[in-house]
Amino acid sequence: MSRITIGSVIEKARIEKKTISRKMLVQGICSEQMLYDIEKDRRESDPLLVDILLQRLGKSPDKLERVLQVEMYRMVGIRDLLEQAILRGRRVYAEKILEQYPMRTNVDKMYQRRMQACLLYRMDQNLEGAKTCLREAIDLTLPHFSYEEIARYRISTVEMENLLGVERMLVESRSNEDIIDVKRHLEILADYIDKNFTDEEEHAKVYSKCAWLLAFICFLQKDYLQTMVFCQKGMEGLRKNAILYFMFPLLSLMTDAQEAMGIDLEKSKWARYREILTFLWKSYAEEWYPTDCLFHNCSQQEYYLDYELARHEREAKGMTQEDLSQGVYQNVESYSRFETGRVSPKKRTFEKLMEKLGIEKGRYNGYAVTDSFETMELRRSLDRLIGCREYAQAEAACEQLKKELDMEMKENRQYIESEEILIQSRLGKIPFETAADRQKALLADMIDFSNHSLRRIPMRNDVLRLNYYCAALKETGQRNEAEWIYRCALQKMERSRVNIKYRSRSYSLLLNNYSAIVRTKQCIHGVLKNELRCGKISMLPFCLNNILHTMERDGRYEQEYIRWAEFVYYISDLLYQQEVKMAYGDYLENRCDRAVLH
Repeated sequence: MSRITIGSVIEKARIEKKTISRKMLVQGICSEQMLYDIEKDRRESDPLLVDILLQRLGKSPDKLERVLQVEMYRMVGIRDLLEQAILRGRRVYAEKILEQYPMRTNVDKMYQRRMQACLLYRMDQNLEGAKTCLREAIDLTLPHFSYEEIARYRISTVEMENLLGVERMLVESRSNEDIIDVKRHLEILADYIDKNFTDEEEHAKVYSKCAWLLAFICFLQKDYLQTMVFCQKGMEGLRKNAILYFMFPLLSLMTDAQEAMGIDLEKSKWARYREILTFLWKSYAEEWYPTDCLFHNCSQQEYYLDYELARHEREAKGMTQEDLSQGVYQNVESYSRFETGRVSPKKRTFEKLMEKLGIEKGRYNGYAVTDSFETMELRRSLDRLIGCREYAQAEAACEQLKKELDMEMKENRQYIESEEILIQSRLGKIPFETAADRQKALLADMIDFSNHSLRRIPMRNDVLRLNYYCAALKETGQRNEAEWIYRCALQKMERSRVNIKYRSRSYSLLLNNYSAIVRTKQCIHGVLKNELRCGKISMLPFCLNNILHTMERDGRYEQEYIRWAEFVYYISDLLYQQEVKMAYGDYLENRCDRAVLH
């Protein structure tokens, strides 16, 4: 059985590209020896460096679930603090972080200059200073970059955003001489993104920003029709992938273009999308949160701390610190320092701990344990089919996925069986009672049913199994049982030292389904805030649906109820969730004696 690590994921993706050598992949960011050591799992690396390597291969690091050492997670936290300080206008704090930011690699130096540019732009409106910093950042990891020779570079999402940032500075300087060159540059970048960003979500995140800049130039040139074309293409990827971030600037520019063309905005679905999202944003989002920063993206990574993982697994297995440390550490005191987050063990030491706990240390992908991005995409496709309730197609996809996965791995076997149970119950092949019993058996290592508690912080596959079990419980009238399981899982995540934004996919899924059971205003509005914060809004129509149920229970005015029903209709239309859209379309047509839908 092959061992899957973050390095093997990178190596396989690189080899599959065939034309990408180690030398080409690492240009400007690290040595070939460092990449070799990463691929052979001989060293731990900063998540940002790993992200850039994967993005240069056209892959999305958001599909991976990673166990980090304290030092690595500390760097994630520093970058978070720096970004927030800049976006909130806290200059002194931001400058202090920038001054003390570690300069270990070219990636560190690039990031420091990138964020210096962000500070100059957002706080001082210093376009020249920001442009200079960004050009320095670009030259660090894309040395001697030339648009004419762009094909010889491997460009990550982060680096593409740096390039787009420079072009944005030039556009906003309103120099007519620059605009012609800027438009040509942006067209080259758009073509590069289309050819090289093969992951659908990664493409959507960065193409939307490029399309917006192209559309903005067209708007300045009063070519409003072409403005709409670029905006709609930028929106398309965001809509398909339910990514909220960067929808606002695109929708604003689209409606401005429509107004300039004399189109009645009362009849524009784009204006309606913008109106509803703006209302929700102003009502529930944090004031400082950005909507048009090129250097910000929706949060989708999933991180776990090594010491939390070890502690929870040890406790779940009923082992003492002495039991686990024996044969690995010289004494229990040394192990205790690791388990409390004060030090991180050497790589080989951690592997010995994981071996004693029966955990595959190298399992980094939370959807299914594989080093193939194609298999990950198949898993994602299965997710979508289940989400759209297309269970017959999901059954075929699940069977195909089963052939692609290494079924010797326990986690893969559990995952596939859980998916099969769900699909079979929804197709009526097995009773929900049987589904609940079988899903419960799969959770024996996760839930302490006698004490109503979870043994550890749930990882992605744990979350899916928990959710499928709770779905079966609800179908069999055991809502209270489902409620405590959801509550326990959420509390485990909230009490972790890892910021909840780094478990946003899992947390959002559990929180939304928990709110559908309890339906308290506080919980439902908490779901809405969480959706807006993480930037992935696939759950938004269902969250709004829960708000409607609360309104109905509280006897709210019919006009207000209809208004929120329209919200659900338009947001589900925006996200191509046709089943929800049709249900609310029928409802609104029956309740409203006027044409309100387009």
